[in-house]
Amino acid sequence: MRWDAYIFDLDGTLIDSAPGIHAAVATMCDAEALPVPDLATVKGFIGNGVPRLVERVLDWAGADPSRQPSALAAMNAAYAADPTGGTTVLPGARELLSGLAARGARLGLCTNKPEGPTRAILDALELGPFEAVVGGDTLDRRKPDPAPLRHVAEALGAASGRALYVGDSEVDWQTAAAAAIPYAHLRGGYQNGPIPADGPTRWLADLRELLETD
Repeated sequence: MRWDAYIFDLDGTLIDSAPGIHAAVATMCDAEALPVPDLATVKGFIGNGVPRLVERVLDWAGADPSRQPSALAAMNAAYAADPTGGTTVLPGARELLSGLAARGARLGLCTNKPEGPTRAILDALELGPFEAVVGGDTLDRRKPDPAPLRHVAEALGAASGRALYVGDSEVDWQTAAAAAIPYAHLRGGYQNGPIPADGPTRWLADLRELLETD
């Protein structure tokens, strides 16, 4: 194998969680007496963690930023109540993970989703096996800060040049670049900004391409 370890983002990379997140946003907005953004709008807000998502929803709704604490509490409660609802595994994810594990690769996960819902989703959807998992609240920093990704790579015992980070968004690309870890970009995910054409080590149309070439 070209890489000793493969580290994955979660939302938009291994799972389509946008419908479930949208449902939680709708519950939050109802609780806060705010208009509800549509699914496409919420999808564009995903990637920087729950606090930033709530901030974006409040800005979209024209709400006072001082409402962030109560809105965030409502969002966390709504999502924690049903983290797997409306969430499906993306094509090729299970085949890729099982195939890499069979080859002896070490697998890790680095996401901005809170660790509790992340582990609930991994268990419910039987995704893995992951030897190291870092969520948006595991450390005191989250992506695009490089610390979470470096933490996973170190936990897997992989030098930066021997681990590959697989993601779908500008945040993932920025994180990998900051951590000096090679990056594979999955097209069609929750990208919320431009990715340099010559930036990623690999561009993927389907996750299973990693099994065919790495």
